[in-house]
Amino acid sequence: MTEFYRFIKSKGYRMRHSLFFPVHILIPLAGIFLYLAYMGLRQAGVWEHLTTYVTLLAMAYPAIAGIVTAMLTDREAKAGKMQNLLAVPGRTKALAAELMLLYLPGLLAVGIAMFGFGAALVLKGEKGVGLGVLFLLVLVLWVSNLPVYVMHLFLGLRFGEGVTIGVGVAESVISAVMLTGLGDGVWYVWWPSYGMRFSTLLIALRQGADRRLWGQMRLGGICYLTVSVLFLVISFVWFQRFEGRREEA
Repeated sequence: MTEFYRFIKSKGYRMRHSLFFPVHILIPLAGIFLYLAYMGLRQAGVWEHLTTYVTLLAMAYPAIAGIVTAMLTDREAKAGKMQNLLAVPGRTKALAAELMLLYLPGLLAVGIAMFGFGAALVLKGEKGVGLGVLFLLVLVLWVSNLPVYVMHLFLGLRFGEGVTIGVGVAESVISAVMLTGLGDGVWYVWWPSYGMRFSTLLIALRQGADRRLWGQMRLGGICYLTVSVLFLVISFVWFQRFEGRREEA
């Protein structure tokens, strides 16, 4: 455990002079201000605004994950042609540390986005959304995107920053389609849409929607766990044989 902590700490030190950590603060704040400006143009109830805000946040998540993953993997590629990552004795811990360096700041970013928006609603005099709902939405959005981070870490290490950013943008666009009737039977296996679907289902249930939605939540949860475990296993097995990208060789 001590060695794993040192892995994370050393990788964090290498990123501290980049935009990696500021991006996790600035992007959520920018999103809050942009949506507040939109609220001034459109009159709606607090729950409708919350649903729209969470939907947009979840939709943008894969694209942003692609950007921050590209920052991390590009820094690794430039740090001794990935030898700081590949030459360590414990490759499993090294890859897990890379993933945690993406995943933990992601929690910070989602927390700022949700609780900051909740604070803005209170300042505007809006009521009805409690801290418990915001906390659950933070957890749902964060946990749901684990397979997204795993996929983008693989893409960034194997193919480079251009691919992981491009795939992230494509995931966000396709996830928007998953909210329509076209995605009703497909979203269970489309991992970038998990955050969007789970969070909107949670809000609907909180508002007293049909309890049959719990069936969708359960099936989605089973698919999420299956996809997450599958992605993690494949990624860690692949990384044991990874020798760097061709251009880094």
